[in-house]
Amino acid sequence: MTDKLFEAALGVSSPWQVTGADFDAAPKTLTIRVDFVAGSRFALAGVDGQHPVHDTVAKRYRHLNFFQHECFLEVRVPRVKLPDGSVRQVDPPWAAKLSGFTLLFEAMVLMLCQQMTFAAAGRLVGESRHRVAALCVCVCALR
Repeated sequence: MTDKLFEAALGVSSPWQVTGADFDAAPKTLTIRVDFVAGSRFALAGVDGQHPVHDTVAKRYRHLNFFQHECFLEVRVPRVKLPDGSVRQVDPPWAAKLSGFTLLFEAMVLMLCQQMTFAAAGRLVGESRHRVAALCVCVCALR
């Protein structure tokens, strides 16, 4: 039941699925585990077709807080084997490109930085001002 609730709240859809969650009251963290269905095939931008999974890489993404608790997604991210024999990592649909954050977390930080200093935004989201500034610089460079 809890896994389905988190899937709905996060917008996780097939072939992705929530496989569990751990709540730790002392450090005030919620960690949600996300995986994909065995046998899934994935598309890659710029490459035609759906490709088989070669192996996986464990990734951890900072997500929006769950009430006052920091929330993290721990994801088994697939790497797929392409027809030319090369292996490339699939980007989950919620992952920001450069930062180890989810797109929603990154968007929130960018909105905060329009209204306050990097240090103030960092205190509010529990990240250093340096990491907040780096996120803003990276996103602006992509535009």
